[in-house]
Amino acid sequence: MSGKIMILTHRGLEPDNPGFYSESSFEAFKSHLDRGFGIEFDPLFLKDKVIVSHRYKEISDARDIVLERGRVASLAEILDLIAKSNVRISSIHLKGINQTKEKIDFTIKEIEKRNIFDKIIIFDLKPEWARYIKNKASHIKLAPSVAHPFDIKRYNRFVGGTLITIEQALDNKEFYDWVWLDEWDTLDENNKRKKLYTKGNFDLLRKAGYKIALVTPELHGTSPGLLGGEAHSDSSSKDLLFKRIKEIISLKPDAVCTDYPEEVRRLDSGNS
Repeated sequence: MSGKIMILTHRGLEPDNPGFYSESSFEAFKSHLDRGFGIEFDPLFLKDKVIVSHRYKEISDARDIVLERGRVASLAEILDLIAKSNVRISSIHLKGINQTKEKIDFTIKEIEKRNIFDKIIIFDLKPEWARYIKNKASHIKLAPSVAHPFDIKRYNRFVGGTLITIEQALDNKEFYDWVWLDEWDTLDENNKRKKLYTKGNFDLLRKAGYKIALVTPELHGTSPGLLGGEAHSDSSSKDLLFKRIKEIISLKPDAVCTDYPEEVRRLDSGNS
């Protein structure tokens, strides 16, 4: 890859690739890693095993999940793929409902077993759990989900209270290595346009020593399972979306999580 930004695929999705494997399937994640992309994925803790899936409601057995193309993978299988790959970084989305001592200890143990501390970011962690992990395994890379205050006010209840402001991230720098920026939409409380991804915000975070990861706008516009009914205006058309992604790339984030990895790769290569 000629660009410098680390590109992570979102849940194994790739909507511009007709007939691609199903979301969160083993085959989708393997394909992305084999093509040099990092992956972003969600552990799902069942009664007798831990699989990778974004589905959380009314699922008690992996057999309840039927994929059209590909198969459900265990967390161990996905971590094994990461361990064998040459990809620089991937990310585990440990959602608020999974931030318990038992589940966090299990996740840390699985990462330690494969010695892939340099290849994994655990993100969306509340400060108290980031502190717990750093005291237990200081070498694991952690990130909070950072959002605009107005987005936090509207959407934090949908994610279990994990969203924090830039100021809170700066106050808790001792527990985190990265930030995971999340721009839910573009409206402020006065119905005027706002942005989270700006040079000023990047400068503040970089001055504090943070590496910056972010999600591109379509994750809050076209992706399945929107949480709070958000509608990111920059994802209303492909032309507008890729114009904004090009602007985001010009800010030089360290990593970008997207549904459009090949397109972002081309844009990044053209920008470098």
